[in-house]
Amino acid sequence: MSRADIPRIDELGAELSFWNTYRELRRAKGWDPDLVLKEWSAEQQKSLTSPGPREEFAELCKDGCLPQALALLVAMLRHSPTLETFWVEIVGSPDKRDKAARTLEKAAQTLEGLFGGFVASENKDDDDVLAKIGRLPISSVISELRFHIQVINLARRLSTDTGTRSPAELSKYLLSSYVKRMTGHFHDRSVSGLIGAIVGPQEYNDVAQRMWRSRNYRRFEKHFSWMTNILVAMSVVIAHPGVTKSRKKP
Repeated sequence: MSRADIPRIDELGAELSFWNTYRELRRAKGWDPDLVLKEWSAEQQKSLTSPGPREEFAELCKDGCLPQALALLVAMLRHSPTLETFWVEIVGSPDKRDKAARTLEKAAQTLEGLFGGFVASENKDDDDVLAKIGRLPISSVISELRFHIQVINLARRLSTDTGTRSPAELSKYLLSSYVKRMTGHFHDRSVSGLIGAIVGPQEYNDVAQRMWRSRNYRRFEKHFSWMTNILVAMSVVIAHPGVTKSRKKP
Protein backbone atom coordinates (compact mmCIF):
# COMPACT_ATOMS: atom_id res chain seq x y z
CA MET A 1 0.00 0.00 0.00
CA SER A 2 1.38 3.40 -1.00
CA ARG A 3 0.47 6.54 0.93
CA ALA A 4 3.18 8.78 -0.51
CA ASP A 5 0.59 11.45 -1.38
CA ILE A 6 -0.18 12.18 2.28
CA PRO A 7 1.69 15.31 3.43
CA ARG A 8 3.87 15.24 6.54
CA ILE A 9 2.85 17.34 9.52
CA ASP A 10 5.94 19.54 9.07
CA GLU A 11 4.60 20.49 5.62
CA LEU A 12 1.32 21.73 7.04
CA GLY A 13 2.38 24.71 9.12
CA ALA A 14 -0.51 26.96 8.05
CA GLU A 15 -3.14 24.25 8.56
CA LEU A 16 -1.68 23.32 11.96
CA SER A 17 -1.64 26.95 13.05
CA PHE A 18 -5.26 27.39 11.95
CA TRP A 19 -6.44 24.31 13.83
CA ASN A 20 -4.55 25.21 17.00
CA THR A 21 -5.97 28.73 16.96
CA TYR A 22 -9.49 27.48 16.29
CA ARG A 23 -9.25 24.95 19.11
CA GLU A 24 -8.02 27.54 21.58
CA LEU A 25 -10.82 29.95 20.71
CA ARG A 26 -13.49 27.26 20.97
CA ARG A 27 -12.12 25.86 24.22
CA ALA A 28 -12.10 29.35 25.70
CA LYS A 29 -15.88 29.31 25.19
CA GLY A 30 -16.21 25.87 26.74
CA TRP A 31 -16.48 23.92 23.48
CA ASP A 32 -13.83 21.30 22.69
CA PRO A 33 -13.65 20.66 18.91
CA ASP A 34 -11.66 17.44 19.35
CA LEU A 35 -14.27 15.92 21.65
CA VAL A 36 -17.26 17.19 19.66
CA LEU A 37 -15.88 15.92 16.34
CA LYS A 38 -15.04 12.54 17.84
CA GLU A 39 -18.53 12.16 19.31
CA TRP A 40 -20.17 13.37 16.09
CA SER A 41 -18.20 10.95 13.93
CA ALA A 42 -19.18 8.09 16.26
CA GLU A 43 -22.84 9.10 15.87
CA GLN A 44 -22.50 9.14 12.09
CA GLN A 45 -21.04 5.63 12.16
CA LYS A 46 -23.78 4.37 14.50
CA SER A 47 -26.43 5.80 12.16
CA LEU A 48 -25.27 3.36 9.47
CA THR A 49 -26.91 -0.02 9.24
CA SER A 50 -25.20 -3.15 10.52
CA PRO A 51 -24.01 -5.59 9.37
CA GLY A 52 -22.64 -3.90 6.30
CA PRO A 53 -22.01 -0.13 6.05
CA ARG A 54 -21.08 0.32 9.71
CA GLU A 55 -18.40 -2.34 9.39
CA GLU A 56 -17.22 -0.86 6.08
CA PHE A 57 -16.79 2.49 7.85
CA ALA A 58 -14.71 0.85 10.58
CA GLU A 59 -12.62 -1.03 8.01
CA LEU A 60 -11.77 2.17 6.13
CA CYS A 61 -10.77 3.88 9.38
CA LYS A 62 -8.61 0.90 10.33
CA ASP A 63 -6.83 1.18 6.98
CA GLY A 64 -5.99 4.87 7.33
CA CYS A 65 -9.04 7.14 7.01
CA LEU A 66 -9.70 9.62 9.81
CA PRO A 67 -13.14 8.89 11.35
CA GLN A 68 -14.02 12.59 11.53
CA ALA A 69 -13.31 13.19 7.83
CA LEU A 70 -15.04 9.97 6.77
CA ALA A 71 -18.07 10.97 8.85
CA LEU A 72 -18.18 14.31 7.05
CA LEU A 73 -18.23 12.55 3.70
CA VAL A 74 -20.96 10.18 4.90
CA ALA A 75 -23.01 13.21 5.99
CA MET A 76 -22.47 14.84 2.60
CA LEU A 77 -23.75 11.72 0.88
CA ARG A 78 -26.72 11.50 3.22
CA HIS A 79 -27.82 15.09 2.63
CA SER A 80 -27.01 15.28 -1.08
CA PRO A 81 -30.51 14.22 -2.22
CA THR A 82 -32.05 17.15 -0.34
CA LEU A 83 -29.80 19.51 -2.31
CA GLU A 84 -30.85 18.16 -5.69
CA THR A 85 -33.74 20.59 -6.24
CA PHE A 86 -31.65 23.59 -5.25
CA TRP A 87 -28.68 22.36 -7.28
CA VAL A 88 -30.68 21.77 -10.46
CA GLU A 89 -32.40 25.13 -10.08
CA ILE A 90 -29.12 27.02 -9.69
CA VAL A 91 -27.19 25.13 -12.35
CA GLY A 92 -30.07 24.82 -14.77
CA SER A 93 -31.03 28.52 -14.74
CA PRO A 94 -27.96 30.58 -15.71
CA ASP A 95 -29.83 33.89 -15.69
CA LYS A 96 -31.33 33.28 -12.25
CA ARG A 97 -28.01 31.99 -10.92
CA ASP A 98 -25.98 34.97 -12.15
CA LYS A 99 -28.63 37.44 -10.97
CA ALA A 100 -28.64 35.87 -7.51
CA ALA A 101 -24.84 36.03 -7.26
CA ARG A 102 -24.83 39.70 -8.30
CA THR A 103 -27.59 40.55 -5.86
CA LEU A 104 -25.82 38.87 -2.94
CA GLU A 105 -22.51 40.54 -3.80
CA LYS A 106 -24.21 43.94 -4.01
CA ALA A 107 -25.79 43.34 -0.60
CA ALA A 108 -22.41 42.40 0.90
CA GLN A 109 -20.78 45.50 -0.57
CA THR A 110 -23.63 47.70 0.68
CA LEU A 111 -23.20 46.40 4.22
CA GLU A 112 -19.45 46.92 4.01
CA GLY A 113 -19.99 50.50 2.81
CA LEU A 114 -22.56 51.37 5.49
CA PHE A 115 -21.02 49.58 8.44
CA GLY A 116 -17.32 49.40 7.53
CA GLY A 117 -16.21 51.34 10.60
CA PHE A 118 -18.45 49.36 12.91
CA VAL A 119 -17.23 46.06 11.51
CA ALA A 120 -13.63 47.10 12.05
CA SER A 121 -14.38 47.86 15.71
CA GLU A 122 -16.37 44.69 16.44
CA ASN A 123 -15.17 42.79 19.49
CA LYS A 124 -16.00 39.62 21.37
CA ASP A 125 -18.30 41.37 23.86
CA ASP A 126 -20.40 42.82 21.05
CA ASP A 127 -20.66 39.38 19.45
CA ASP A 128 -21.79 37.83 22.74
CA VAL A 129 -24.51 40.45 23.22
CA LEU A 130 -25.83 39.94 19.70
CA ALA A 131 -25.74 36.17 20.10
CA LYS A 132 -27.87 36.39 23.25
CA ILE A 133 -30.63 38.16 21.34
CA GLY A 134 -30.36 35.82 18.38
CA ARG A 135 -28.57 38.20 16.02
CA LEU A 136 -25.40 37.89 13.96
CA PRO A 137 -22.59 40.46 13.91
CA ILE A 138 -22.47 42.51 10.68
CA SER A 139 -19.16 40.85 9.76
CA SER A 140 -20.82 37.42 10.04
CA VAL A 141 -23.72 38.52 7.84
CA ILE A 142 -21.27 39.70 5.18
CA SER A 143 -19.34 36.44 5.49
CA GLU A 144 -22.55 34.40 5.08
CA LEU A 145 -23.51 36.34 1.95
CA ARG A 146 -20.10 35.67 0.43
CA PHE A 147 -20.36 31.99 1.39
CA HIS A 148 -23.62 31.63 -0.54
CA ILE A 149 -22.03 33.36 -3.53
CA GLN A 150 -19.30 30.72 -3.45
CA VAL A 151 -21.93 27.96 -3.33
CA ILE A 152 -23.64 29.43 -6.40
CA ASN A 153 -20.35 29.72 -8.26
CA LEU A 154 -19.39 26.17 -7.24
CA ALA A 155 -22.64 24.92 -8.73
CA ARG A 156 -21.84 26.70 -11.98
CA ARG A 157 -18.30 25.33 -12.02
CA LEU A 158 -19.48 21.81 -11.28
CA SER A 159 -21.90 21.93 -14.19
CA THR A 160 -19.51 23.58 -16.65
CA ASP A 161 -16.32 21.72 -15.84
CA THR A 162 -17.56 18.23 -15.04
CA GLY A 163 -20.84 17.95 -16.90
CA THR A 164 -22.88 16.92 -13.87
CA ARG A 165 -25.74 18.55 -12.05
CA SER A 166 -25.70 16.27 -9.04
CA PRO A 167 -24.15 17.02 -5.62
CA ALA A 168 -24.36 13.26 -4.99
CA GLU A 169 -21.86 12.71 -7.81
CA LEU A 170 -19.43 15.18 -6.26
CA SER A 171 -19.87 13.50 -2.86
CA LYS A 172 -19.21 10.11 -4.46
CA TYR A 173 -15.99 11.41 -5.99
CA LEU A 174 -14.80 12.98 -2.74
CA LEU A 175 -15.40 9.76 -0.82
CA SER A 176 -13.54 7.71 -3.44
CA SER A 177 -10.69 10.19 -3.72
CA TYR A 178 -10.25 10.62 0.02
CA VAL A 179 -10.17 6.88 0.64
CA LYS A 180 -7.60 6.44 -2.14
CA ARG A 181 -5.35 9.18 -0.79
CA MET A 182 -5.51 8.07 2.83
CA THR A 183 -5.20 4.31 2.33
CA GLY A 184 -3.42 3.91 -1.00
CA HIS A 185 -6.34 1.89 -2.44
CA PHE A 186 -9.83 2.66 -3.73
CA HIS A 187 -11.51 0.04 -1.51
CA ASP A 188 -14.40 -0.24 -3.97
CA ARG A 189 -16.23 -2.83 -1.87
CA SER A 190 -16.31 -0.67 1.25
CA VAL A 191 -16.98 2.57 -0.61
CA SER A 192 -19.80 1.03 -2.66
CA GLY A 193 -21.30 -0.39 0.52
CA LEU A 194 -21.55 3.09 2.01
CA ILE A 195 -22.87 4.65 -1.19
CA GLY A 196 -25.48 1.94 -1.73
CA ALA A 197 -26.78 2.16 1.83
CA ILE A 198 -26.91 5.95 1.96
CA VAL A 199 -28.02 7.14 -1.48
CA GLY A 200 -28.71 3.86 -3.27
CA PRO A 201 -29.45 1.86 -5.16
CA GLN A 202 -29.24 -0.92 -2.59
CA GLU A 203 -27.68 -3.27 -5.15
CA TYR A 204 -24.83 -0.83 -5.81
CA ASN A 205 -21.64 -2.87 -5.47
CA ASP A 206 -17.89 -2.84 -6.10
CA VAL A 207 -18.35 -3.63 -9.80
CA ALA A 208 -20.69 -0.65 -10.24
CA GLN A 209 -18.25 1.55 -8.32
CA ARG A 210 -15.33 0.55 -10.53
CA MET A 211 -17.41 1.28 -13.61
CA TRP A 212 -18.35 4.69 -12.18
CA ARG A 213 -14.70 5.45 -11.51
CA SER A 214 -13.62 4.44 -15.01
CA ARG A 215 -16.15 6.85 -16.51
CA ASN A 216 -15.95 9.79 -14.10
CA TYR A 217 -13.01 9.78 -11.70
CA ARG A 218 -10.39 11.51 -13.85
CA ARG A 219 -12.87 14.18 -14.89
CA PHE A 220 -13.65 15.04 -11.29
CA GLU A 221 -10.03 14.71 -10.20
CA LYS A 222 -8.98 17.36 -12.72
CA HIS A 223 -11.22 20.01 -11.20
CA PHE A 224 -11.91 19.03 -7.60
CA SER A 225 -8.78 17.36 -6.28
CA TRP A 226 -8.19 20.54 -4.25
CA MET A 227 -11.13 19.53 -2.04
CA THR A 228 -9.52 16.19 -1.37
CA ASN A 229 -6.24 17.96 -0.63
CA ILE A 230 -7.98 19.98 2.10
CA LEU A 231 -9.60 16.89 3.60
CA VAL A 232 -6.31 15.00 3.64
CA ALA A 233 -4.35 17.92 5.09
CA MET A 234 -6.84 18.50 7.89
CA SER A 235 -6.95 14.76 8.60
CA VAL A 236 -3.20 14.79 9.18
CA VAL A 237 -3.44 17.87 11.39
CA ILE A 238 -6.37 16.67 13.50
CA ALA A 239 -4.82 13.21 13.96
CA HIS A 240 -1.42 14.63 14.93
CA PRO A 241 -0.94 14.00 18.69
CA GLY A 242 1.21 17.11 19.10
CA VAL A 243 -1.72 19.34 18.19
CA THR A 244 -3.18 18.99 21.67
CA LYS A 245 -0.04 20.16 23.42
CA SER A 246 0.54 23.80 24.31
CA ARG A 247 3.83 25.27 23.20
CA LYS A 248 6.11 25.95 26.14
CA LYS A 249 7.52 29.42 26.59
CA PRO A 250 11.29 29.65 26.30
